[in-house]
Amino acid sequence: MPDDAFLAFLVLGGLMIAVDGQILYRSGKRYLSDVDDARAGSQARLASVLFHLLMLGVLALVAVLDLGFGGGVLRATVGNLGVLLLLLAAAHAVTMTVLANMHETVLVEERLDSPARAGAGERRSRRQAGPVVAPVPGQRGRDPQMSPSIEEHAE
Repeated sequence: MPDDAFLAFLVLGGLMIAVDGQILYRSGKRYLSDVDDARAGSQARLASVLFHLLMLGVLALVAVLDLGFGGGVLRATVGNLGVLLLLLAAAHAVTMTVLANMHETVLVEERLDSPARAGAGERRSRRQAGPVVAPVPGQRGRDPQMSPSIEEHAE
């Protein structure tokens, strides 16, 4: 690939990576802020930086590989850009999966720590308070609740 086509490929590839990385960062920040405003920016920034580093490395590798598309300079540049776009799409999908996993993790943590869940646990412990076995005659306590036996449902 001649020097001008090589530079054009690097510039176009770098622009595509920068634009896609910014889209991931902004949408990831907004997506994660739905559940946790405090950590949304830093988590989205970490995922975005990882995406940028990974894709800039892929750009450098694709730029130096001779993929042999044949024809002219334009054909080779478009072919390399096509390979880069496919790899960019795969990296975008992986980054979206990572952001979705972060989102789900925060949601699960939020549900486990929610006060409504704590209130349900307290109600359950109050309901189960007292002995589980039948009390001795004259002793205070609740009688265990049992369902009727199968023999009583004969007819």
